[in-house]
Amino acid sequence: MDKSQTLTLRISLEDKRVLQEAARLQRIKLSEFVLRTARDNAHEVIAQQTRFVLSEEQMQAFTQALDAPPREIPELRRLLAKPRPWDLGT
Repeated sequence: MDKSQTLTLRISLEDKRVLQEAARLQRIKLSEFVLRTARDNAHEVIAQQTRFVLSEEQMQAFTQALDAPPREIPELRRLLAKPRPWDLGT
């Protein structure tokens, strides 16, 4: 792993003490604790925003909805027929 990048943080003394204590309890360096914790949290945030899990029943309903023919939505058709704001005045 290439460790050529740095990240500088300004934190309160209390936050630093909490992080140091947690790192000490896990018997790892403070920087490793902060990196590991931040990385794990970042992966969790990304997963929550990009993946979803469905039960078998939900997956079947989802697939059926995707495979169904499109339905006519008159309100949407009217909206899309209106001039776009960025096209006005040209």
